[in-house]
Parts: sequence; C-alpha cells; structure tokens
Amino acid sequence: MKLHYTPGSPFARIIRVLVRELALDCKEVAIRGFPPANDYFAINPLGQVPALETAEGVKFPTRIIIDFLMALPRREPLPVARAVRRWEGYWQDDQLLAVLLAMGDALAAIKYQNWAGLRPGGKNLLGFDPADRHAERLGRTLDWLEGNAAPDGFLPGVLSVQDIALASFVLWTEARGGFPWRGRPRLEAIVAGCAERPSFAATEPQPWP
Repeated sequence: MKLHYTPGSPFARIIRVLVRELALDCKEVAIRGFPPANDYFAINPLGQVPALETAEGVKFPTRIIIDFLMALPRREPLPVARAVRRWEGYWQDDQLLAVLLAMGDALAAIKYQNWAGLRPGGKNLLGFDPADRHAERLGRTLDWLEGNAAPDGFLPGVLSVQDIALASFVLWTEARGGFPWRGRPRLEAIVAGCAERPSFAATEPQPWP
C-alpha cells in the first residue's frame, strides 16, 4: 500500500495514525507544497489527501480508507477497536465518526477562509456570515461530542477511530492558531491520551510559520 499525504493534513493524520496503531505495512509519500500539484488529480480527482493506493485501486476519501483498513486482517492483540461500530446495526458509532469528519470539514473551512483573507465583498444574500455559522456549528458539535463520550474515549476500553479523529482535528487547530474547544473534560481527556501515543508523536504536524 502507498499513502499520499501532506504533512499538515489532519485527515491524512487520521490514516497515518491508524496505519501505525494497526501495525500495517504502508509506504507514505509526502506531498510538498499546498495544494497538491495538478498531476495529483490523476491519483485523486478531488485533489485532496489522503489517498491510499492498493492492489484493488486508489481508495479515497478518508472514510473509505478507514473502512478499508479496519477490514484488513490484523495481528492480535492491538489497542485499536476491531471496527468503527461495536456491533452490527449500532448506528450511533457510525454517526459519531460521520459527525467528527464533518466537524473537520468545518474547521478546515474556517481556517482556509481566514488564511485566504476572504471577507464579504458584496451584498450578503444569505443573511449570515458562513464563517460565523461554521463556528456556531463547531461549538454545538463539540458540546454534543462531550455528551456522547465516556471518560476513557468514545468506545470505552479501546482506542477508537473516533478518538483518533477527534485528536487529529483538535491538535491540528492547536498547531494552527487554536480554536476554543477546551472546557469539555471528556474531550480533553481523549485528546491528551492520544497525544501521548507514539503514533501521534510520529505524525505531529509540521511547524506553521
């Protein structure tokens, strides 16, 4: 397998951490420069990372790669949950991951809009500032996640993909100017626990100028 990633991407970091926690043999190809050059569209037409080359073809976006990796044969014991969901039909675990990935999209939208210096330039036909709306969504989502987390993680007793996703997004914002996420003790505990793991130390985002 070959994983294409950019050193700062929190979405790619989810996969890079998961590869390490699952002890998988996977070559990593770092893309220097952002956004990826035009020839990368031949690998992923979305022009985004991560993208995972496998014998069956290129897997993307992030959720498809997660499901593929979690379905691979594994050596036991491993600290990672055996699946995204705890048992067949347990839709709440799937919902948690979907919400976390959507939260990551909203975080990225806020950061990119700010870094690009984009501000309303004409008559606002929406009646609201999308950046403010994203910020409100993030606050509400973090509150909801706090209510759905246990003190030791989203899936008690194991390291879950949901834990990895939360920590990847939060630590990305911490390395990129921050976002008001603290004050939620269960989420703080999850992020702190993940940050101490070797898989997170090995995939720390590059310094941001």
